[in-house]
Amino acid sequence: MSLRLIALTGCVWSVAIATLLAADRPGTIIIRPGGSSAGGVAPAPDRPGFIVIRPQTPGQTSPPRETFLQEQPAAPTPQPATAPATTSQPVQTAPAAQPAQATPEEGRVVLETWDTASIRGQKIGYFHVIVREYERDGKKYLYATKTQRLTIARFGERVQLWAEDATLELPDGTVLTTRMRQGLGRDQKLALTGEVHGDKLRVKIEGAAGGEQEVPWPTGVVGIAREATLIPDRKPKMGEKLDYLYYEGRLNRVVKILVTTHGEEEITLAPHEKPRKVLRIEQGMEPIGNFRLPPSTLYCDPISYQPLKSETDVPMLGGRLTVVRTTKEIALRPIGDVPDMFNVQSIRLDQEVPRIHNLAAVVYKITSNGEVPANKLFPTTDRQSVKSSDPSGKSIELTIAAMPLTAADPNAPADPGKEFREPSFFIDWDNDTVKRHAAAAVAGLPRDADTLRKALAVESWVHRNMRAIEFSQAMATCSNVARTLSGDCTEYAMLSVGICRALGIPARTALGLVYAPVPGSKPCLAYHMWFEVYVDGRWIPMDATLGYGGIGPGHVKITDASWHEERSFAPLLPVLTVLTASPKFEVIRFAERNR
Repeated sequence: MSLRLIALTGCVWSVAIATLLAADRPGTIIIRPGGSSAGGVAPAPDRPGFIVIRPQTPGQTSPPRETFLQEQPAAPTPQPATAPATTSQPVQTAPAAQPAQATPEEGRVVLETWDTASIRGQKIGYFHVIVREYERDGKKYLYATKTQRLTIARFGERVQLWAEDATLELPDGTVLTTRMRQGLGRDQKLALTGEVHGDKLRVKIEGAAGGEQEVPWPTGVVGIAREATLIPDRKPKMGEKLDYLYYEGRLNRVVKILVTTHGEEEITLAPHEKPRKVLRIEQGMEPIGNFRLPPSTLYCDPISYQPLKSETDVPMLGGRLTVVRTTKEIALRPIGDVPDMFNVQSIRLDQEVPRIHNLAAVVYKITSNGEVPANKLFPTTDRQSVKSSDPSGKSIELTIAAMPLTAADPNAPADPGKEFREPSFFIDWDNDTVKRHAAAAVAGLPRDADTLRKALAVESWVHRNMRAIEFSQAMATCSNVARTLSGDCTEYAMLSVGICRALGIPARTALGLVYAPVPGSKPCLAYHMWFEVYVDGRWIPMDATLGYGGIGPGHVKITDASWHEERSFAPLLPVLTVLTASPKFEVIRFAERNR
């Protein structure tokens, strides 16, 4: 019943904002007040003049089943216990399913669990774990899958977050192979398949833009099947701590999970149930740099140690995520109203900042509400400076300044490195479609046009040619965007970087926040992605969603990424850190540019 990143990575870019393309200016970001689709149906295009920057996970519903043992048909699933007729919420706690009677060719179900997921009392989906036992050449194998189906809303538009993980294991827990799948964009998913060879996991990236990578594999890494029974098998006593290693596919790395048993208490597992005695266990992931996922509280049966319920504070989902062990029938019941993510995945400001993108500078007071102090959340760059008078670092002043396009740094290296020029899994620019777009972007420039003019031409071309009519993208690759020319701010940024690299311009994505007025309410800072180009020894920021020809102090940077040799969502961790910290922003002052 551990959540980790399977439920979180799809929620990084889930704020819906829009760009109004007025005739007298390139663009002004505003909040889009409503959605138009439901049930996974692609939304209709917005009315003329609007571009929606809607970074979000795919609306794809049920990806095709795949197994490592491709020659074997799927084993039948045992029927769940019948729920009481009066049950309207996930209130039952069902024991692990008994092994199904199946032939060795089908695989024998040895464990199956269903859990419902709720936010603030509203059901949003389920988690499903199933373990099958196979026998080949006298050896037994366990094939385990963990599936997530969650539904959230953005301005009334429902979007399903799906992900699947799988491991092939020996009965003693030794992991042989791994697989992780998660949707990226239209007709595209990120699929990593790994084989363990000694102290390395050799990971293959599926698809035309794939590749291979080796991941360190320490002794004792557990798979899905072993993790599902680890706490019940070990039965840690009160005060006892244990840890184990687990492969997290969305990060493409092995992480350490920490478990502490706290003792017995009485709780109500679900509405309309009587309180019962449970064992409270805390479970969390060891920090990765400044990034720390919120810990989960597990409530287990005090005798069997089987998980009955878990609770996790998940700011990026809008509150406490409650997961309850139940039956298949209850888990698969239709979902009603779901929480809207906008109010929890944007940062409200205390006042408006008129014409913010044209100002000289804006100064914010930022207070962190999480474990990571504010002075660790935002970097110091050419256009950002951090001042901290609080010894704890919880409160800082962050100054965002406009950056001139013409300034140069004569002491900087001429080339920032091959990672900002070469193709990669996400920035896969080395193909005819991207190169054709690159040629079109600079077609109107003189032959002796310098790097800056070419980069500005790319920003303008992407701004004019991208269509915000496909909002099921999560983190589509550059080649995919080049083909569809549709998406949200992540797609604008990925395509811009790819076209720049095709023109020989070093480029990278930037991730952070952008100022967005909210009609009828106070403005907010919404999570956003743009791009940066290396010109004359400096990284110059640009934003094709706005098309301003550079950016002003309306963008707050959190991190940047080259995506070099990257086949995971690890570059998003700093953004998740800020989301988890739930920082408060106050506008201290702002300054006009000198005329």
